[in-house]
Amino acid sequence: MIVACPACATRYDFPSSRFTASGTMVRCVECGHNWIESRPTEIIDVSPRPVEAPERVPAPISPPEPDADREVRRLTEASRMARAEFETAERQRRKQLYGWAGFAAAVLAPVIMALLNPEMTVRFFPASVGIFAGLGTKVNIYGLEVRRIEQQHVIVDGTRVISIRGEIVNVSDRDRKVPSLRFTLQNNAQDDVYAWTLDSGIRPLRPGEMTTFTTRVASPPPMAENVQIRFAHADEIGVNGGDESH
Repeated sequence: MIVACPACATRYDFPSSRFTASGTMVRCVECGHNWIESRPTEIIDVSPRPVEAPERVPAPISPPEPDADREVRRLTEASRMARAEFETAERQRRKQLYGWAGFAAAVLAPVIMALLNPEMTVRFFPASVGIFAGLGTKVNIYGLEVRRIEQQHVIVDGTRVISIRGEIVNVSDRDRKVPSLRFTLQNNAQDDVYAWTLDSGIRPLRPGEMTTFTTRVASPPPMAENVQIRFAHADEIGVNGGDESH
């Protein structure tokens, strides 16, 4: 290690191990000057250095997809989408069908019940008997039938009298009360011109049992030609325009 005296510039060669980092006293033998000499420290270069960018590895380039493969993939995807749309539409259609089926069931249920129980339907809605008749169904809510009707026109003491006779038969499988009968005279145009009721006044008929009735009306309207017979409704009982008997 070469050192020089600061006073006389005499140069000396000392081993660097004789000096410490904090400094060692040195005396010049030429001029007697004393000074402190220290061992030089290692210089570390801390100046920034450019950082090299990592080497970019190029991504592998896929070979171009053949046209046939692309077409297969396109057709596969189109088929999948078409199937998904079809399944969605089918689910929607089933929902609509179930909705309409429920609505139809709610609407038709009373009609079906009415058709399956015509006697009960006519009992509560007497006007429905015409509907059943139009469907070819004869509804007998009484379990009775009027048979063997005989009609006679006679003159009694100079008065014209219509006499009507017939039978009432229990055609059901249980006892039936015989309601009042309703007689209606009609003209040739089938317009009602006269009507009356007849109370049979007999006990209930057992299954298969039969009874007879007879009724007469004096001085009927001249245009009366036909007679219609049925069981009277509740509001018709007691309404009587002629002489009746049984």
